[in-house]
Amino acid sequence: MDSSQPSDAVPDESRAGKAIPADPALRATDADRDRTASLLQAAVADGRVSVGELEERLESVYNAKSTGELAALVKDLQPARLAGATPTSAKDVGVLNDFTREGRWVVGDTYRSTAVISTGVIDLREVRFTSPETTIRVNSVIGTVYVVVPENAEVHVAGSGILGGFHQDRENLDAPGTHRIKIVGTAVIGSVYVVHDLPAAVQRRLMKRKQRGLGKDPARKQIGR
Repeated sequence: MDSSQPSDAVPDESRAGKAIPADPALRATDADRDRTASLLQAAVADGRVSVGELEERLESVYNAKSTGELAALVKDLQPARLAGATPTSAKDVGVLNDFTREGRWVVGDTYRSTAVISTGVIDLREVRFTSPETTIRVNSVIGTVYVVVPENAEVHVAGSGILGGFHQDRENLDAPGTHRIKIVGTAVIGSVYVVHDLPAAVQRRLMKRKQRGLGKDPARKQIGR
């Protein structure tokens, strides 16, 4: 492809040179939608898009069928990087494959994750929130998900369990804080743990993975069992 030719492709914030295909008729993939959502979230963080507009655009992003529709949703935006922060996906899915979201990343009003026969870690301690309240929707099917919350956050857990459940490490998580986090979803023969620190065993697995250099995305790495 001639890079000098104009393109309506949406840039990938995490990898230079990667973008949504320029052909607007191509069917969009989940990765295309995630890259578009990341660009919108970064635009909210630096004040170019309002929170209300983000909600509207994200709904359109995840309903988009073609790359042309995605390009139109961000045609008025240029790629922007937050200093020290990694714009990220609005969702993570692990099916027989563990995942972790950690470090400095950006989250919008809603973040979704699903773990099917796998383990997931969602670390919110260094997150850049784009709105006063964030909903973390977690579905665990024969899996385990750890949601690590900041010390100064107001946390409300409203998930339901079917032969499984949601568990909190402190009884006073509903105390007023600087940011409100609502954790919802369903645990089917699985567990979701809302904690302020990861268990030592999970931390060790993460450290081993980092030492081996696995995971190309700095914000999303896979965990060994």
